[in-house]
Amino acid sequence: MASSISLSIPLCPPSNSLSTSLSPSHKPPFLQKRTQLSGFPLRAQTLDFSGSFFEGAGFGSEDDPITPGPGFTATEPKEEPQCPPGLRQYETMAVLRPDMSEDERLSLTQKYEELLVAGGAMYVEVFNRGVIPLAYSIRKKNRAGESNTYLDGIYLLFTYFTKPESITILEDTLLADDNVIRSSTFKIRKRKY
Repeated sequence: MASSISLSIPLCPPSNSLSTSLSPSHKPPFLQKRTQLSGFPLRAQTLDFSGSFFEGAGFGSEDDPITPGPGFTATEPKEEPQCPPGLRQYETMAVLRPDMSEDERLSLTQKYEELLVAGGAMYVEVFNRGVIPLAYSIRKKNRAGESNTYLDGIYLLFTYFTKPESITILEDTLLADDNVIRSSTFKIRKRKY
C-alpha cells in the first residue's frame, strides 16, 4: 500500500522586528534563504511504507511465533483471594545475603512461611525475585560482631493475609536473623474507584 502525502504550505516572511533591525546584506544565511523562498509552495515527498516495519514485517516474519525469552514464563491470570474477615493483606519484602546456597534459602523461606501460618496467616505466597543489585551498599553486623558490606541481595516477596498482631513477631524475627540484610512489611489497601 503506497501512501501519498502532498502539502502546500506557504512560508511566512520574517517578522518585522528582525527585518527592520537587519539590512539584507547583514542578515544571517538562514534568514536570507527564507526571504528568497517566501511565497513558494512546499511540496512533500511521496512515501511508500509497503513491506516495512510498520506493516508487520518488522524484525521477524509472520511464520515465526513470538516466544518470550529465557526466564520469562507465560502465566495465566488468576483471581486474588478475598480477604477473610478479621484479617488484612500484607506484603513483606526481605533481602537475603547473596552468598546463601539454594538449600539455605529454601529452608529460610520455609521457616518464615511456617512462622506466618503459625501466626494465623492465610494464602501465603512467596516470590523469589533472585539476586538483584542494591541501590546502595548495606553494612550489617552479625551476632558474632563481624561486619559485612553487601552490594546485592536475594529478594523474597511474601504476600499473605493475617492479623495485625502477628506482624510484630515476624518483623522481630526478620530483624534478629543474620541471613536477612533488610526487610519491610506493608499493609495493602485496595483502592475504591
